[in-house]
Amino acid sequence: MLVNYVALLPEAVLTVGILLMILVRFLRSANTAKTFLTLAKWTILPTVLLTAVFYDRNVGAFWGNNDYTTLFKIVISLFVLSWGSLSLRRFQNKENDSFAFFLVLLLELLCFSLMLSARSLELLAAAAVCCQMLNYPLLKTGADEECLPSFRRYLAAAVFFSLLLTAGVLMLRYFSDGEYEKLGKFLAEQTETVWQIRLAFVMIMVFFLFALGVAPFHFWFADVVSGAVLPVAGYLTIVPVLAYFSAFVNLIVNVLAPIYDWFVPVMLVFGVLSVFIGAVGANSEDNLRRTFAYAGLYYVGVLLVAAADMHGQSLLGAFIYLLVYVLAFFGVYTVFAGCRSKGEYLRCLQEIRGLSTQQPFLAAAFLVLMISLIGTPPLLGFLGKLSVINTLVAGGSYGLMAVVAFSMLILVCAYLKIITVIYFEPRNISFDRVDKGVYTYIAINLLLIAVTVLNPKYLMHDVEMMLAAIL
Repeated sequence: MLVNYVALLPEAVLTVGILLMILVRFLRSANTAKTFLTLAKWTILPTVLLTAVFYDRNVGAFWGNNDYTTLFKIVISLFVLSWGSLSLRRFQNKENDSFAFFLVLLLELLCFSLMLSARSLELLAAAAVCCQMLNYPLLKTGADEECLPSFRRYLAAAVFFSLLLTAGVLMLRYFSDGEYEKLGKFLAEQTETVWQIRLAFVMIMVFFLFALGVAPFHFWFADVVSGAVLPVAGYLTIVPVLAYFSAFVNLIVNVLAPIYDWFVPVMLVFGVLSVFIGAVGANSEDNLRRTFAYAGLYYVGVLLVAAADMHGQSLLGAFIYLLVYVLAFFGVYTVFAGCRSKGEYLRCLQEIRGLSTQQPFLAAAFLVLMISLIGTPPLLGFLGKLSVINTLVAGGSYGLMAVVAFSMLILVCAYLKIITVIYFEPRNISFDRVDKGVYTYIAINLLLIAVTVLNPKYLMHDVEMMLAAIL
């Protein structure tokens, strides 16, 4: 029915906001960095509201919403809005034009929304490829010339893996319709999977593993995050993992499940490799962003290990871990936004020596967040770790649990090195005054951690209710 097309209103609002931002950029001369943040904010807020209102609307067979897609579309939108607000100060201080940054954020948010609600392989692939291509102009925003070669290498890799995704989708389309429901039925009816279908399946899986930055496809992530300006580095660390992982799981559970079982050991290999390389890599770096890029690789590896069999309890544990990880990393990058000296954001470990002597609140927040990421009770990270441990114990995967725990001990060494520098080494530079927005977001982050710790029902039960559509 025509009334069901109201499900597209959030995406329509995003499209209008994008067009309005372009018009303002080229037709209005008195623009500031705040102009484009304001436009982005008043585009995203109605989008979130409409997403929540029309959470159960479908548009034919190619587009659909449910509690699962709604949860992640709202969470992604809120993280984009929050991080965009925090990023404003950087553009104001540098007197840079924020148009490109906020325009790409809205474009990627639109693509993520399309990717999550897609019910056809063509729409999913188009949205995912667009997101990968949009990362390149985003990386170039405000970046130094010496970083451009690493960004071009990322673009070449993104084009290659996007072609793999496209080829995989086209191969599956040769055998069946691209609609999720029809393709899922076709795959379920096959008594023996032909090699072309398996090859197409592998191509699609490899693209998503690349997009998530999973080892051995992680080679691009640390380079681009360390070279990009802080607003871009924080965005790429926080937001895409939410979108790609949720779309990845949605695709497997609803479409590719009949041919997925043979791939479970491969997923476990990727997960274990990511866990180990992430922990070791974090200890080998002095650049803070590279350190946490490798730490992020560890946590994504844990996600793959926890969710490898793509069944109800394992998915619940993985998604709880994902939300905990993203919230903690948002806090970490908020602290980075407060670590400035002479107007420059600090990147290296030795640059934050003695942070606790001049910025005790920042240092304390950093300490709490790292302890949470370690998974120490009673902090929020413990709930995430507990959910993964429960999953592995229930599946009898004691060897995997040992690998995850041992790698965490290695990662703890990197965190202890940071804590030592912050609290026990003399300060060698003067830190700038911290913006009120940084304090506000850190306080909100810590408050969310406290509320969830005091009442874990919000995370352990309510999230399960919202994930029921896929569990």
